[in-house]
Amino acid sequence: MAGWGGLRAHLTVAGDGTASGRLLEDDLSFMTARSHVPPPLPPLVRGVGDVRETRIDPSILDDQAALWAAQLAVPQAQCVWGEDGTTFLIEVGSGSSAVIQPQSTGGWTAHQHGPAKLWDAIEDAILRWQEAGRPHQSCFGLTVTPKRQWVWLGDPDGPSWNLPT
Repeated sequence: MAGWGGLRAHLTVAGDGTASGRLLEDDLSFMTARSHVPPPLPPLVRGVGDVRETRIDPSILDDQAALWAAQLAVPQAQCVWGEDGTTFLIEVGSGSSAVIQPQSTGGWTAHQHGPAKLWDAIEDAILRWQEAGRPHQSCFGLTVTPKRQWVWLGDPDGPSWNLPT
């Protein structure tokens, strides 16, 4: 998700100009350039859009590797955590949003609005990551070609996420 974190990759360039390799174990932190600062958020609104129970607890995003998987699923989304346990996801460019709120009886409810179902995409990515054994980010890799760039889990033919080009 926009500005949630970055990692380094060690890529090997092939004779055809493509490059591929694994992410490195060390986390990377740096000051964001002004041109990469996410756009200002609109007002945070609750209870708008389609509603359903969630398949995962949003507190999973406290895990850095889970957060990485979530960021792959919705790279342009911004996240804000409310004091009451509510998670707000907003993708300013598309106007999509998701609000995940705790239920008084336990569990979580997701309200999603707009063309992109942000929480659906995050849940799918987190579930794929969990099915793979909850690996560290260094188990992910990156492949770059003239037409496409993507992050993969395990090996280049494993679960993957396209990156903006």
